[in-house]
Amino acid sequence: MENNNYCPLIFHGIYAERSLNGKLSISPCCLATQSAADLIDFDGNTYLSSLRTENKSNLRSTACKPCWDLEDKGGESKRKVTINWYKDNNIIQDYLIKLYHVDYNTLPICNAKCVICSPKYSSTWASVSPNDRILKDLSKFDHKHLDLIDFDDVKQLYFNGGEPLLTNEHYLVLKKINNLAAVDIMYNTNGSCYPSTKVLELWKIAKSVTIFFSIDGVGQRFEETRTPLKWDKVSANIEKINNLSYVDVQCSYTIGKHNVYDLEDTVNWFAKLSNFNTLEKFHVHYVNPDHALYFNTASADELSGFKKELSKFNNYHWYSSIYNSMTV
Repeated sequence: MENNNYCPLIFHGIYAERSLNGKLSISPCCLATQSAADLIDFDGNTYLSSLRTENKSNLRSTACKPCWDLEDKGGESKRKVTINWYKDNNIIQDYLIKLYHVDYNTLPICNAKCVICSPKYSSTWASVSPNDRILKDLSKFDHKHLDLIDFDDVKQLYFNGGEPLLTNEHYLVLKKINNLAAVDIMYNTNGSCYPSTKVLELWKIAKSVTIFFSIDGVGQRFEETRTPLKWDKVSANIEKINNLSYVDVQCSYTIGKHNVYDLEDTVNWFAKLSNFNTLEKFHVHYVNPDHALYFNTASADELSGFKKELSKFNNYHWYSSIYNSMTV
């Protein structure tokens, strides 16, 4: 295929999220610009169709700017990671409209006010409380937006939130999949919730289960950046889930001005887990460039110190993109 800008997700992926008022937005992946929708019409949605037309013409869609920006900084984008996954799994890269990847944000109900987050993705940030009342009110949210999805060919299912393990919405999606044994399941979680028995039983059926713990510091630093979560409980959950033979535990660290100097302690904590190779399983992403914690507001002296600290990790796959994000 002679298309340097080809992205499998444009033809084989769907991302969906809903706000607390129930409004649905979709795109090919979690990084692309979203478009409002009533249902998840993977085949016929006009916005998705327009992106496919652009990509077939070897164009860089503006909707996919996060990947282009990261690649231009020398980083490994979601697009490139997906292409490599296709190669590793001997899947043909083509223009057929067939759903392989479902990237699903559960409702933005979350029990934390993480400094890197916002009211859009956290009910706690949005001051919607108490959480137990929110859970009872979930009955007002139906799942008709899922009715048009054909899950038969799905190969990857990724849950984000909100906090995906805080409600049963992810379980309802899992139950819609008949061929779960052929599906790789992934979660991004803050670690505060241990999965229920019924969820664990479904995980045992899946082809694979990977849990990305969103941890941006350990101990007191974790609690300062992810109020009001407690590190003792979260760390115990991580260790318990890491002991499940059918689950692969990884870390997703979001870096900004606030936690460059917490990176080493966090890597060292995860390195103590059994079967945890930090070079392969510890991932670092920079905070959204529009966020106040991004590096473009740091002084020259601060950036110099950040780069020196980061140099300890120059053998990690994410080093170049994080280093380049500090060159502003």
